[in-house]
Amino acid sequence: MPQTTVSIPGIHCASCAALIKDVSSGFPSLTSAEVDIDTKKVTLNHDEHFDMQKWTQEIESLDEKYKIQPLSRT
Repeated sequence: MPQTTVSIPGIHCASCAALIKDVSSGFPSLTSAEVDIDTKKVTLNHDEHFDMQKWTQEIESLDEKYKIQPLSRT
């Protein structure tokens, strides 16, 4: 199963993490979204049909501080 890790420097609290997880739950091809508040990284486990561009748009539309910076995809 593909995994993508991104950095979102604007993450600073548990509410940020909850909001990102809530939005992520609306993507059926996303099996999990793990948010690490300390490192400001989000690890996404997804299938090959996951629309990363749409997810990025959804997250970035929440607040200007949520700018997605891709780190890795495996």
